[in-house]
Amino acid sequence: MKLFHWMRKGSVTVPKGFLATGMYCGIKKSGKTDSCLIYSEAPCVAAATFTVNRAKAWPVLFSMNTIQNPVHRAILANSGNANCFNGPKGREAVEESVDTLHHALDISRRKILVASTGVIGRPFPTDKFKKGIPEMVRMLSKSGDSLAAEGILTTDTVTKELAVEFRIGHKWVRLGGIAKGSGMAHPNMATMLCFMTTDLAIQKGLLERALREAVRRTFNRLSIDNDMSTNDTVFVLANGLAANPPIAERGEDYEKFVSILTDFCAEISRKMVEDGEGVTKVCEIFVEKARNEKQAELIARQVANSMLVKTMFTGADPNWGRVIGAVGATLVPVNWNTLEIYFDQVRVFSGGRGRMSGLQHIRKILRKKFFTLRIVLHQGESAISFLTSDLTSKYVRINSSYTS
Repeated sequence: MKLFHWMRKGSVTVPKGFLATGMYCGIKKSGKTDSCLIYSEAPCVAAATFTVNRAKAWPVLFSMNTIQNPVHRAILANSGNANCFNGPKGREAVEESVDTLHHALDISRRKILVASTGVIGRPFPTDKFKKGIPEMVRMLSKSGDSLAAEGILTTDTVTKELAVEFRIGHKWVRLGGIAKGSGMAHPNMATMLCFMTTDLAIQKGLLERALREAVRRTFNRLSIDNDMSTNDTVFVLANGLAANPPIAERGEDYEKFVSILTDFCAEISRKMVEDGEGVTKVCEIFVEKARNEKQAELIARQVANSMLVKTMFTGADPNWGRVIGAVGATLVPVNWNTLEIYFDQVRVFSGGRGRMSGLQHIRKILRKKFFTLRIVLHQGESAISFLTSDLTSKYVRINSSYTS
């Protein structure tokens, strides 16, 4: 039974009480939208996950502290400048921007979350950004979600916007989100920003727990390249305006929300990989019948991040030996005589050797924009999925001149 339905349009302003906008504040040389503001008309509980990279940008350090506050109202973000490793002026840029928004919205500084994405090490254009903040406040509206989505893009070619609707008790609840991310996508998370809003009524600790679980099973299980960003941030704000029976314990309603939030994040993950730098193909890896989830994830992660596997996808070359090599590189004990490998539904390895009949058909599978790779271990009952992509010369071109 489907727990929710996708809405045809809209994102972070679909839930009750949320407004958003975006505009050009002079950060990007291109003149494209480079700033984003999301605001809730009612107090929210909030949850977040951040990059585990030890090198963290100033906005991440600020929001890691601020997220601990009990109530939040706004997310302020920018693209084009990561505000990272640019000296004390970078920290001051965050503080001054938050102070400007505090005055423009007449809300406490403690209720504001911030995020940035872009080039590392460059001075942040604080004065330009501050000048644009009051204008963004004036522009806030229910129709401003697409502008907000544009305001966080870097090398992305399209915005990532989603909204769903579902029932908790007898009340309709909505969940919306925007995201950016197309490179430096190495678990945990990616070079990504993802901002989600919901009018669900839920206790803060349970919202935090739900987000951690959803991120673990989605954003932490995708791979475009093998690099981790300094700015990865996921926020979710819940203002309770749906007036559902508040979720205050881990019961049926909580489990339903976790499932919906996970599916929602999985769809955003898919959009991110599809729009990855230079990506032409997306592969969903399934590791099945593993002894436990840890074993399954070790294998899936190794295969997903293998440069040889990725370039195999690029050339549509059914070289199952590269998959075997990646599985073996995990040092996880595997019985090669029971292991099976499938591209889509076509078996290419079993019984300790290749089963390469229908070679042209397999190549046709690997030329598709989306296909699956199944690795069946026959050692237990655990299974996971993991998203990965091919690796093309366009990726090299994009990243060989990113700052110039």
